Amino acid sequence: MTTLFAVDASVFVASCRPREPGHLTSVDFMGALLDADVLLVEPAILPVEVGGALRRAGMDAESAREYAESLFEQPHLNLVATDERMARRSLAVAIQCRLRGADALYVAAAAQYGARLVTLDGEQLERAPAAVRACKPDAAARLLRKTRENPSE
Repeated sequence: MTTLFAVDASVFVASCRPREPGHLTSVDFMGALLDADVLLVEPAILPVEVGGALRRAGMDAESAREYAESLFEQPHLNLVATDERMARRSLAVAIQCRLRGADALYVAAAAQYGARLVTLDGEQLERAPAAVRACKPDAAARLLRKTRENPSE
């Protein structure tokens, strides 16, 4: 059975930056993804957010662009368009949960697809609706390993 995740840009960024809080757990989670039957449902803003954040944090422009562009090529990653319907859903989440616009897009994508939200963002963790199972990368990595070891559970 395929597990669905919506992974916030914070996790992708932290996995690339050794000095970023959450780096080791993000790298561990990304490694666990490689060995799992996982599908990522991500708002289409993901590569933009990741590339911009890496560049702002000091990564050279070419490396930031290459990493962000590589996200388009990931076979297990599906980008969810921000059409009017998704924009309205995200707006409702932003208002209801008091989240920033981009953060609301990840929560809305997770809610729409019944995906587990993986994030390092404290506001997303605290404010996501109860129906969205939000967790940090270390908890998600443990879940993936447990699922791989005991597929019937």
